[in-house]
Amino acid sequence: MGRLRSGEARLLRPPGAGSEAEFLSSCIRCGQCVEVCPPGALRLATIAEGLALGTPCSMPEIVPCDLCRGHETLQCIQVCPSGALRPVGKYEDIDMGEAVLDRATCFAWNGVTCRSCWHACPFPNTAIRFDELGRATIDEDHCIGCGLCIRACLTDPKSLCIRPKGASRPRMRGEGV
Repeated sequence: MGRLRSGEARLLRPPGAGSEAEFLSSCIRCGQCVEVCPPGALRLATIAEGLALGTPCSMPEIVPCDLCRGHETLQCIQVCPSGALRPVGKYEDIDMGEAVLDRATCFAWNGVTCRSCWHACPFPNTAIRFDELGRATIDEDHCIGCGLCIRACLTDPKSLCIRPKGASRPRMRGEGV
């Protein structure tokens, strides 16, 4: 994927996190959000992530955020003692990042009917839509970056990745220089 510029977000943060700078300065690294995450989507950043050490992050290609399905509230936000994870009005207001689609490997972009990502998306026809040829497109204004589409993607390697909020858009294999 693409390289990040200095000062850009490098990690996918939980729902309710502000900018990377705000988050790093307000998170007390208690790990409570990681402990209560129902699907186990959160982990603590390691020493390899530098100043982010001990802060919660997600790797949706391993376990996506399922928006605490079956719970009344987002559990990570509810237990955050420092306010680093702030309440969100509606799930549509969450902004962890956005999905980026690799058209070179996506079945739908290569003549095979596939709607796996669309079926998994909590906002089908809003965040993931299909063009007139039945090819998936991501609406960056509506994608929240949960990563459920990655888990559902049938290609190997996956045709989707999540760009963390505040990071530049990664260049995918099928794009020009």
